[in-house]
Parts: sequence; structure tokens; C-alpha cells
Amino acid sequence: MTESQSSNSPSSAEKRQGEIGSQQITDRAARMILAASFGLFAIYAIVVGSDSFPLRFLDPLWMIKAATSLVNAVSIPLVGVALVHVAAALAPLDSVIDQRRRLISRLSALAALGFLLLLPLLGFAIWKGVSNVNQGAKLQAVALNRAAGKLIQAIDQAASPQDLQKKMVSLQGPPINDRDLVRPLAELKQTQKQIINQLVPNLISQIPKPTSDTYKPLYVQALRSALLSLVSSLAFASLAYDSLKRQTLLQRLIRPQSAGLSGRQRGGLFSSFSKQLDQFKRSTSTDAAAAQRLAEWRRRLKESDRAKNQAERSQSLRDRDMKRNLAQQRKLSQQREKQRQLAEREARRNANKNNRNR
Repeated sequence: MTESQSSNSPSSAEKRQGEIGSQQITDRAARMILAASFGLFAIYAIVVGSDSFPLRFLDPLWMIKAATSLVNAVSIPLVGVALVHVAAALAPLDSVIDQRRRLISRLSALAALGFLLLLPLLGFAIWKGVSNVNQGAKLQAVALNRAAGKLIQAIDQAASPQDLQKKMVSLQGPPINDRDLVRPLAELKQTQKQIINQLVPNLISQIPKPTSDTYKPLYVQALRSALLSLVSSLAFASLAYDSLKRQTLLQRLIRPQSAGLSGRQRGGLFSSFSKQLDQFKRSTSTDAAAAQRLAEWRRRLKESDRAKNQAERSQSLRDRDMKRNLAQQRKLSQQREKQRQLAEREARRNANKNNRNR
């Protein structure tokens, strides 16, 4: 009975040691995944920073360019956040990885709000750009009309065809050929005024307007960036996980609190994004003590598991020593039995020899 128990104990101990080894490999892999995720965050910061430099905060084109850079590479930090959650799932008892996950969850909630704020920022950039284009078009039209007025004034003041030719050259007006100098001055003046009156409206009509095809690619880019920023905000909200409440920020936003919500109230759930975000941050900060207690419990559980493994290892060593002692005792008893049998044979042989001598 003892021998069967001692033979089963080493197998269970070896199985336990194998589990410990696999857990160590898993913890090592989780640390590697965590390091890779922070590498992805660094890559995203470098890409966005290089695309946004130099900084021009009041330039609408720079705003659209910066927003486009943020959303074009958003898959990099999303993968990084997902890897942090994967690392936490692989090593749930690792307090360092758990702290990193809680930190990344808070940053994900802030990122969700930041990408949501890109929508009004893009709207402001488009409005500002349209205003600048309209203002520039008006200034160009005023400048053309002023130049046309100066030309007409110079035409009226010309005293001869040669004087009119010189004034047109100096003011960069419609040129007059030398062969036209033989024409009457009044006819030349009338011709030059007609050319100016036809040319100025054509030039004004060619000034780019906000509705012209020149700016359509910019509007398409801004719309694309707005849609991607909305999707990115929802993605970060779905990755902002609260381990104490066991739900994400997106679940808290879209999950109705009761079945009797009206359509107006359900539509207002998205308008309360900032309020829910504040509640999310307050819950994570006020539950810091609970999180610390959870980390302490995990540490004690890990120490208890380590002590249990040590006890099982010591028990397996004692069972092995006991088995070895039993084998040695069995061998010694067999040797003593052989010696006794040899002694009995020798004694019988001597007794037979004495009987024959008699």
C-alpha cells in the first residue's frame, strides 16, 4: 500500500512541475506581448509626430492633415491596446501587467474622447477654410476692380496714342501694338476700355470658389477622416475595460439602463459621452483601494501556490527517499537470508562429515 502511494506521488509531482513550467512560459510570453504593445505605441507617436511637423495650429489645412494622420495610423495603437488585454488574459496573476492594463484602459477612454472631438475640429477646419477662401476671393476681386479703375483712369488721362501705350506698359494693362498708333486716340481709348471691361469679369470668375472642383478632394478627405475618427472613438471605447465592473466604456454608453427608455432618451445616450467618461475615470480612481486589495490577494495566492508547490516537492523527495530505504532494507534482508541458508548448509555438511567419521 505504501509502495503504491509512493509510486503515484512522483507522477503527480512531475505533472505539477510541468504545469508550473508551462505557466512560467505563459508569463514570459505575456511580458513579451506587453513590451511589443508599447513598441507599437511608440511607432504611432513617431508617425503622427513626423506627419504633423511643423505645427500650425490655426491653419485649417494643417488641422485636416493632422486629423488625417491620426486616423490613418489608428490601427497601430488599437492593436497595441488589444495586445495589452491579451497579455493580461495570459497572466491574470501578474500585478505589473494588471496595472499596465488599467493604465491603458484609462488612456483608451481618453483616446475615445479625443477621436470624438476630432469631429468638431474637422468641422471647424472646413468652416475656417471656406471662410478663408471666400475672403481671399473677395480680396482678389477687389484688387482686380481697383487695377481696372486705375487703368481706365490712365486711359482717360492719356494725351496721345504714344502716351497711352506707355501708360499701358507701366500699369501692365492690355498692350498696344505699334501699328495701332496711327489710329485715332478716341478709338484706341474705347478699344482699351472694352478689353478691360471684358477681361476683369473673366478673371474674377476664374478665382477659385469653395464650391469649385479644386477643393472637392479636400472635402472628401475631411469626410473620410471624420468617419474614421468616429469609428476609432468607438473602437477605443470598446477597449477601455474596467476590470472591477467587468465592462467596457462602450457597453456603459450603449446599454440601456431600463427597458422603458424613450427614443429621445436613447438618442441622448451618445450626447452623455463626457459624463460617462468622467464616471468611468472616477470609478477607476475611487476603486484604487479595491484594486490594491485585489493585487494583494493575488500576491498571497501566488505565494500560497509557491508554498504548496514547495511542500509537494519536499513530499515527493521524502517519498523517493523512503522508497530507496525500503529497497535497501529489502536487499539487506535478502542478503541475510542467503547467509543464513549458507550457514545451515555448512552446518548440515559438517554434521554429515562427523557422522561418517564415527
